[in-house]
Amino acid sequence: MTSTTTCLIEEPAVLDALPAGIEVRDADGDTGTKTRDGAWKVAGFPWGLDPDWFTFPVRVVRPTRETAQLVTDLREAGRVPAIMAELRSIVGEIQNRFEKQVADLDEIRDENGDVPHSRLTELDELMDDIHEEDSEMLAAVLERLEALVGSGQGGA
Repeated sequence: MTSTTTCLIEEPAVLDALPAGIEVRDADGDTGTKTRDGAWKVAGFPWGLDPDWFTFPVRVVRPTRETAQLVTDLREAGRVPAIMAELRSIVGEIQNRFEKQVADLDEIRDENGDVPHSRLTELDELMDDIHEEDSEMLAAVLERLEALVGSGQGGA
């Protein structure tokens, strides 16, 4: 069982997205259960209530681990534009790195696309540099992705 503090809800949109059967308690102590039709059943009200009826913050009562994760994911939905911007930045950096590496390799190749014997040492050094750069970039990308998903897990 997960503590209710991990299931703090600050806005009606998150309540709206929860599945039927979830029970919540608001800041005033009112308790409601989500019904199949999407309304909230609250003691003392013969009709279903909208999520904005509750006094926020609202907490899930007796959340499961899955419910806690769902609430976390729903709360963070507002972060999607920032996450997408960061992912686009990562993809752009990878594309730029790849294009530079292809251009560097093209400089060594002859008109047939082959590397002349006289430039094999240069190719070997370039491949070592590419490997080192790629390893550094992979570590940086992993760190950035971990920060985005909030895993806090380091590399293996």
